[in-house]
Amino acid sequence: MIRYFDRLTDAVAIAFADRAVDIDKLRYCVKADMDSEGCYYDVYITFDDEKLYILSGYDRLVRNKKTFDTQFDFKDYCEYDFCDIERLFVDRYQYTCRLIAKMTDGRELPIGRFSSGFSEKFEQFCRRFDCIKRGEEPDDSALEDRHLYCPKCQRKYPDPNRRFCPYCTKRSWIFKRLLGMFKDYKWQMAIILVMIGLSVALGLVSPYFGTKLLYDDVLTEGGSLYGQILLVIIAMGGFSLISTIFSIAYGIVISCIAPNVIHKLRTDIFTAMQRLSLSFFTNKQTGSLMGRVDRDSSDVYFFFTDIMPQCIANLIKIFGLVVLMLMVNPLVSVCMLAVAVIVLMCEVIWLRGQRRNWRSRDIARRGVNSVLTDALNGHRVVKAFARERQEMTRFSGRNEQLYTADYNLGRRSAMFFPVQQGIYAIFNGLIYSLGVYLVLTGQLQFGGLTLLISYFGVVWDPMFFFMYMGNDWTRCTDAAGRMFEILDSEPTVKPPEHPAVIPEGGLKGDIEFKNVTFEYEAGRPVLKNMSFKADAGKFTGIVGKTGAGKSTMINLISRMYDVTSGEILIDGIPIKKIPFSALRESIGVVSQETYLFMGTIADNIRYARPDASMDEVIQAAKNANAHDFIMNLPDGYDTITGSGGISLSGGERQRISIARALIQKPNILILDEATAAMDTATERKIQSAIDNLKQGRTIIAIAHRLSTLRDADMLTVIENGELKESGTHDELIRQKGAYFELYKLQSMSLKSIGIGEDGG
Repeated sequence: MIRYFDRLTDAVAIAFADRAVDIDKLRYCVKADMDSEGCYYDVYITFDDEKLYILSGYDRLVRNKKTFDTQFDFKDYCEYDFCDIERLFVDRYQYTCRLIAKMTDGRELPIGRFSSGFSEKFEQFCRRFDCIKRGEEPDDSALEDRHLYCPKCQRKYPDPNRRFCPYCTKRSWIFKRLLGMFKDYKWQMAIILVMIGLSVALGLVSPYFGTKLLYDDVLTEGGSLYGQILLVIIAMGGFSLISTIFSIAYGIVISCIAPNVIHKLRTDIFTAMQRLSLSFFTNKQTGSLMGRVDRDSSDVYFFFTDIMPQCIANLIKIFGLVVLMLMVNPLVSVCMLAVAVIVLMCEVIWLRGQRRNWRSRDIARRGVNSVLTDALNGHRVVKAFARERQEMTRFSGRNEQLYTADYNLGRRSAMFFPVQQGIYAIFNGLIYSLGVYLVLTGQLQFGGLTLLISYFGVVWDPMFFFMYMGNDWTRCTDAAGRMFEILDSEPTVKPPEHPAVIPEGGLKGDIEFKNVTFEYEAGRPVLKNMSFKADAGKFTGIVGKTGAGKSTMINLISRMYDVTSGEILIDGIPIKKIPFSALRESIGVVSQETYLFMGTIADNIRYARPDASMDEVIQAAKNANAHDFIMNLPDGYDTITGSGGISLSGGERQRISIARALIQKPNILILDEATAAMDTATERKIQSAIDNLKQGRTIIAIAHRLSTLRDADMLTVIENGELKESGTHDELIRQKGAYFELYKLQSMSLKSIGIGEDGG
């Protein structure tokens, strides 16, 4: 089966075929956006089982009737035999990368350049090239075409975990999907449409009684209703009252439906967030995700409760007004509508130019706000360095830019609107003159003229509504698109399709890394072909310099991420086959980055086991050496912690975090710098508590202070993502290797400040 990282268009496939390349035998293809010299071209790089092919040129769209076809303007072509290429690799720069072919004669041949955002697919392309060259068949389970490419435009999805194509998806599709969320309210929506139609129709008929009927039939001698003024007043009031009642009714109904839909949408978004993997949250800002639940849902709610009903009502109103006006007098009506179109065209032209001024004002306002935020949040630094005058100068400059933008915006508006009103007044006077002439010549009744004038005043509201509705429409569809991004995203770490059966009592804790390689970013491995074992019921310490990959190992054991290659086993079971529930119940993690939820201390401790009794909460706190300081708080275990536990010190938060892990009673306890924020005395108490918990548990601990790991059954030293050495403390000291150097360096640092080896 042919697989591509970037698909070949028909035009490119023909260009390859013209050069005797068998398209059906191609294995993989990538497209670079620059050639080897850095010129912007579309460079297609592909290979079969024997040769590497490079085709460069320029893709362009050509209109063909109602559709667009792709054409390829050829520039250059070359090919290389596998026997001439030793390997392919990616050479990274700050913003761009190069694909390099290392030839068997020692040369390094640049093939193409590309933006750094494409580096991942090129790294995978290189791996598969090397694999095919060795005669091996690569694992393509993650490269299913139906998952990677849009079925309409055949382009690759920007996010492989979200099947959304920004190239061919229109706002109308997003809107249709939003409407689909109202499918459970079909009858209510039908009733709303009927009530909107009746309300608008009655509102349009009402002016007829106060103008044409009043002047031509009631106040004119010989009229069919001559003298029946009370009847006309009652009819006008009745029609207006019924129209208002219908308007209130459909407003109430839609205000009951829309909150239910938005409530369900918010719930679905939050539920989808909980399903997603850790990598999704590390790539998103917290404020952005909160906005999708709160602000974006409010924008959608506002659109459906306010804008959408007005849109339907104004559509009916415009259609009704045009029909009624033409029925009264086609000539005057056409002239009035032509004036409306001319005035609207002037408004559109003005808006296009005004958008630049609005954009300038927004940029200037953001500049003012940024300076203001810096000065207020950094007021201590400003005072400490006596930079008040500098900040005033900086703010004054940004404020001057905002003044200029506001001035330009207001001046252009002040110049335009009088001109617009003057144009309207001139044409309006001409139309009135035409109407008076028709009345004097008997071609139009006076009541008919007043009715047309009344309708002419009404027609402006719906026209201006549709002209300005584009902003609300864009805001709604953009908000919906951001929410659907969450709903359509799929977790990168997925539960097993065929989970293994876990013995009663959970996992014991025999952990094994088999040739594990892991990359957060393609081509930059954090762990490199690592093999590692931690025996069940033993205390294993992991040491190494900052950035060596220690915390990454913890994340992989907890399966927050999946390995790039290799395998992790727990009790001999591949971790990818262990159900999430069994894995997380068996592993308790205390991270160096603690977080406490808003609530009582007791609730935070029992977060891992909500059904835990108060006695178990207290016992866990005692084991974590947290009970004493908790009892000294005003409300003890019922003390409310602030968001993130801001009312507690770092050491207190860590001890509560340890208690939270202990109450879970995990078979595997992982401590990632769990005592980093504690003083030496408290740390010793925690270590003593951990020693009491060792029985029957697998403990994996990461610590920078090597003295805390001296009693570990096994110490593992990690350096640059590789396993450097392992053994007990005494064995590693005797080896005089990497651990000995770390231990010696730390001992010298402590002695230099007058502290002994054990922190005494």
